[in-house]
Amino acid sequence: MMRKVEKIVVASGNPAKVERYGRILSQYAREVVGIKDLGIADKPKELGDTAEKNAEIKARFYADRTGLLVLSEDEALYVDFLPENQQPGVYVRRVDGIDEVDDGRLLAHWEKIVAQVPESNRTGRWHIAYCIATPHGKVKTVGLDHPIVFFSPSSQVRIPGWPMSSLEGPIVFHKPHSELTEKERKLNDEKANKAIQEKLEELMSSF
Repeated sequence: MMRKVEKIVVASGNPAKVERYGRILSQYAREVVGIKDLGIADKPKELGDTAEKNAEIKARFYADRTGLLVLSEDEALYVDFLPENQQPGVYVRRVDGIDEVDDGRLLAHWEKIVAQVPESNRTGRWHIAYCIATPHGKVKTVGLDHPIVFFSPSSQVRIPGWPMSSLEGPIVFHKPHSELTEKERKLNDEKANKAIQEKLEELMSSF
């Protein structure tokens, strides 16, 4: 295990993410903060075509801006029912050549696709990349997959900002993520946190 550092930055403005990773990273740092805690408002241009590349772009950017050790993440979606050249990857919100479509248009787009897929083939995964960067330019990245299953028709339970949650969910529960009970969400989070902790330990052990 690396020696405990004074501070680690989580490259996110989402307080829930900072808290989540903060609990895991507390064994490596006396303090874990988010970019908003440091008064940083600017963002890097995420031009990578993979989650790994975008995670590295963010980690390098904020490590350079803060002079601190930085953890970043990025995600991509891959489905088993589309060919390689049609995978959404990091462009989940890109529809018909338009970047960042709204929730309604994104959900309608994927509802149409999933409805044409046999139920037994409606599987895929969220691929999450985690990157640690130092202000001296050292980086390391690891990836983690969360298997999912898609549903048609989609759930009428909607989560603003997360339209895909009405259409897909963890395989183990056989229901869309938006319909998970509080107990199921807790169980899912605990399983995910355990997997994330193992990946972060792998990352931190190299520094």
